[in-house]
Amino acid sequence: MSSLLQFLLQFVFLLYISINGSSTNPSKESSVIHFDMIHKHAPELMGGKILSRSDRIKELLHGDKVRMEMISHKGKLRHELGARRRASRLHGSGHHGYGHGHHKDNFSFSLPMLSGIYASTATYYVPFRVGTPAQKFLLVADTGSDITWVNCHTEHSRTSHAEHSRRKHLRTFHSERSRTFRTVPCSTKLCREGFIPLMSTVNCPTPKSPCTYSYGYTNGAFANGIFAHDSVTVNLINGRKKKIPGILIGCTHQWKSMNPIGLGNADGILGLSMNTHTFVFNVLKKFRGKFSYCLVDHLSPKNISNFLTFGHKKMPPNMKFTELGNSVDLYGVTVDGIYVDGVKLDIPGEVWDLDTGRGMVVDSGFSLTAWVQEAYDPIMAALEIPLLKRFSRAEFDGFESCFEVPSEDKEGRELVLDESLVPKLEIEFKFGARFQPPVKSYFLDVDDGVRCIMFTEAPDNEGEGNYVSILGNIMQQNYMWEFDTLRNRLGFAPSSCELRHHHHQKLP
Repeated sequence: MSSLLQFLLQFVFLLYISINGSSTNPSKESSVIHFDMIHKHAPELMGGKILSRSDRIKELLHGDKVRMEMISHKGKLRHELGARRRASRLHGSGHHGYGHGHHKDNFSFSLPMLSGIYASTATYYVPFRVGTPAQKFLLVADTGSDITWVNCHTEHSRTSHAEHSRRKHLRTFHSERSRTFRTVPCSTKLCREGFIPLMSTVNCPTPKSPCTYSYGYTNGAFANGIFAHDSVTVNLINGRKKKIPGILIGCTHQWKSMNPIGLGNADGILGLSMNTHTFVFNVLKKFRGKFSYCLVDHLSPKNISNFLTFGHKKMPPNMKFTELGNSVDLYGVTVDGIYVDGVKLDIPGEVWDLDTGRGMVVDSGFSLTAWVQEAYDPIMAALEIPLLKRFSRAEFDGFESCFEVPSEDKEGRELVLDESLVPKLEIEFKFGARFQPPVKSYFLDVDDGVRCIMFTEAPDNEGEGNYVSILGNIMQQNYMWEFDTLRNRLGFAPSSCELRHHHHQKLP
């Protein structure tokens, strides 16, 4: 069975969030929080080990392949879950409701993120504090994941000695130490229906027993635990702490992954998808319904930061906007056209229709950009033909179009790519909003003297639907992206992504 959490495991965008910062405009930004985001292979997490450029690219491909498989199977899973929900309704029950009101605070918080060159892949960790008093953890954050969960111990845990030994390096949430920890009873409609997309089980020995989940993955991995609500603590930029109550937390007491990447040093998952039970959904109800992020070039120096902000943030004056939709709980957009050197390509319009399970999703957890076959073929041809007139073909496993592009001169000095030799790509979204990614975001160095068009073809899922294109995080670099869930719009504009007055905090 496919699972939302599989996205998380391969999330090529693991966030390390360290709370810090100050403001140059206290009247407007005194409540902003800044978080560092450090790649999972950063020296401070890997003991200084650095992968080669080609090895990093190969790992990106591997992670994207697994994530794409999960996305392509998610539609089928939702169909199965819909059938289960309809069956559950036949039993009938009162409505137990979910949520904590829709009042808005004048608060926002922001998450700075370090460049990926020090991490080998575009994956980040997130320091996260849960409970009262707060307990600190390091989580994987994913825009494609529906639930936040931590490695956990409760009175309901049933962990074998072998399981305990295998997970002893992880930090553990002790629910008995939190005054605000409350389990979700398995007899509630919230458990029996609302949590069906989160893989809640039918196990309910007594009405007050905790609602349980069991995630199963196509690669044999699984996570078992219970659902609860607890408080999450964040630091506002002015130094004050803010406690956000009633956040849905999964307490995972059994975790097994056949994936060699797994969670790495992380203690769990931070879910950021469009599902109504995610951390994003609960936070946005209080933080003006929007979040934004800006990603610097993955080859930027270590002291250059990315960031993710919840709530109000001053945007560039040249922001363009398009309609924001929902595609299998991912952030979807409608494409009106693809252009190469100003010429619109002949691509069937139906491949961009979100209503039929097609379209494009903007995914911070996917590294490269994947196109459905009807778009992939003409895009690759339009880019490749002029490149072959300027460069010789090269081979690199995993990519269809690679070229010999000298990276050094005869004296060993670095050569800068003449970008005028590379065709210019544009994506026109709904309402005429055109996105022009930098050349370096789609024509990348993969090895010494070799550059490839960094696009992959999305699988057709054997006609099962949800055959979507994916705008990955490398193509999103050097742009500000604003996701406005109240207005259902996506804004974007070129940006240096620089964040000033920024101070790091140690890992938990």
